[in-house]
Amino acid sequence: MPLEDVHHIAIKVKPGTLKAAEDFYTKVLGLSYAQRPDLGFPGAWLNINKTMIHLVEEEFPAEMDPWYGRPEARSAIDHIAIKAHNFDAYKKRVVELGLDWRQTHLPDAGLWQLFVIDVSGVIIELSFKISEEPPGSIGPDSTRRYPPNVVKEPVRG
Repeated sequence: MPLEDVHHIAIKVKPGTLKAAEDFYTKVLGLSYAQRPDLGFPGAWLNINKTMIHLVEEEFPAEMDPWYGRPEARSAIDHIAIKAHNFDAYKKRVVELGLDWRQTHLPDAGLWQLFVIDVSGVIIELSFKISEEPPGSIGPDSTRRYPPNVVKEPVRG
């Protein structure tokens, strides 16, 4: 179950500042836009070579999921995503360890995602390119979706 590299860092921008944040990252730092599926909330995906910065302009209410109510949820860093392989094995591991976890399937991006919270309260997203998963992989089911209101298409399961 090797980890490959950082896939992206998601940064929450204040309401009404998405365009200014995009301008900073594209015009000042020279990042380019990446294709972003419709996630149901405003944002932008920006490329840094093989890594990305995801800008997110959305505050999810605490009553939607307890993860949004934790003190760390107020940080500008929403989560850190790491490229990984073998979704099913990682999911089995986090379940066996009794960790609180979430999952999602982004068909437009060709990704399965598994989310866990580290000991400091930071959300770690493990991001799996579906086309590179082992034959017979199951991937996410329809439970524990994250964020709960974002994935419009039902996840496989």
